Amino acid sequence: MYSSLANNMTNSSLANNKTNNKSKQPSLPKHWPKSTVKDIEERPKRVINIGKEQDYLFSSNFVKTSKYEWYNFIPKFTLEEFNPKTKIANCYFLLVSALQCIPIISNTSGYPTTLIPLLIVLIVDGIFLVLEDLSRHKADKEANASIAIKLNKQTNKLIECQWHELQVGDIVKIQSREKIPADIVILCVAELAETPQGLCYVETKSLDGETNLKVRNGLPMTYSKLHEHFDFSSLKGEIEMEHPNKLIDSFTGVIDLDNLGKDPIMTNNILLRGCVLRNTDWVYGIIVNTGHDTKVMMSNKITKPKSSFLERKASVEILRILGVLAVICFWGATGGAFWNDYNHIHSIWYLNRTIQPVGNWFIQFFYYFLLHASFIPVSLYVSMALARFFQSFFINHDLDMYYEKTDTPALVRTMTLNEELGQISHIFSDKTGTLTCNVMDFRKMSINGVSYGLGITEIGKVSWKLMGKDIPQYMLENERKAQENSVPHVTFYDPLYEKDISSNTTQKQSIDQFFHILSLCHDVLPENVN
Repeated sequence: MYSSLANNMTNSSLANNKTNNKSKQPSLPKHWPKSTVKDIEERPKRVINIGKEQDYLFSSNFVKTSKYEWYNFIPKFTLEEFNPKTKIANCYFLLVSALQCIPIISNTSGYPTTLIPLLIVLIVDGIFLVLEDLSRHKADKEANASIAIKLNKQTNKLIECQWHELQVGDIVKIQSREKIPADIVILCVAELAETPQGLCYVETKSLDGETNLKVRNGLPMTYSKLHEHFDFSSLKGEIEMEHPNKLIDSFTGVIDLDNLGKDPIMTNNILLRGCVLRNTDWVYGIIVNTGHDTKVMMSNKITKPKSSFLERKASVEILRILGVLAVICFWGATGGAFWNDYNHIHSIWYLNRTIQPVGNWFIQFFYYFLLHASFIPVSLYVSMALARFFQSFFINHDLDMYYEKTDTPALVRTMTLNEELGQISHIFSDKTGTLTCNVMDFRKMSINGVSYGLGITEIGKVSWKLMGKDIPQYMLENERKAQENSVPHVTFYDPLYEKDISSNTTQKQSIDQFFHILSLCHDVLPENVN
């Protein structure tokens, strides 16, 4: 049982730590990651002390991927919704609402009637943005509050702490099936073999989407000399390495330990944040990157407002309509000015016209603008918002999109992209595993020139359909029998195979040899869970 993290630090020590942090210089060059050559020359490497206090100030391990906070949601949301480049319609309706409040040109008695439907659209958009960002807040909170095991430098004992409390230079212990809390250099791993090799296995699915395990190695000078009961507090030295970047397949650095020597740090000596340790009981490592300096966080991009093709197309059309509307208002106001001048309207005393012709032209222009404001109906956007809302409801409750094995229903995260689903015509992928489950069934085999395995797959059925032919009945019957005899990952049926395997011929020997070789051409790593 690991001792829990004690909160026994005094106020004076906290004050001393804050003072020391203020006196330290940042570990990164100025303006990183857009530093100039001069900035990098001033601080070409990242230097991390081992076994003593750090000379530089490093980023904390606290991460934040959410976009909004309670104090900045309204200003950020307002700027996004009234951005002329992406939300020209909202800007147009806001302008109409403002002009309706001016009595001299208003055609609604000074009441902004267009503001009501505009607010409906904004409220619906705001609710969905809040729900979307709340899921990010929840994920951030879970990640920052996850439990890690690190070495207490004062007591030389392993203690539990939360991820956000980890710092650069801490020595941590990662156990099997645990997520890596930061970028760490591997010092030693758990091995049963008498001759240690320093090998461990990680799952990098969160980084590159691949489910196959990757091999990582401990540092050559440490994995054979350090072990679980080693006095890690006696390690002294430093690490010189590259500055944080987003290249997950690249790492350069050098570790210099006073008692053990000097070694280069390669890519396969690093465990990156977000990976999962597998098939290895434990790993000890030293943290080199934390929080937003880790490679996975450096790869994250700022969340941008999302808009669909329909919205972008509507914005273009609105700009064209605005151009037509401006021309109509211009000629209407100009024609009115000529008519007033021709009829000497300023000499008619009972009309009480005190406004000069130029001012009257502008009044007429905006009056015509409000009269023709329905060229762009605000109800269009209300209808689009309501349609998306009901589309999201039906998608979330669609049983055909429910995956029973993992109890996962469809979930609409961004309502504005609903209509994009029906416009996909091509999918470009670097491999089939990106689009499929990477689950293969054993269906057919060829042994000594004899093909075994009857039935037809879904791809085969589609091929017959594309050729415009009906699938032969015997194929469907063989497929039915194959499905009846199927077990997980094996859907196989062939009477000829049953006949040959029960005979005493050379073909039977070939079949035995085939399966013998098939079973030997696999690496199996047994893993004891709990």
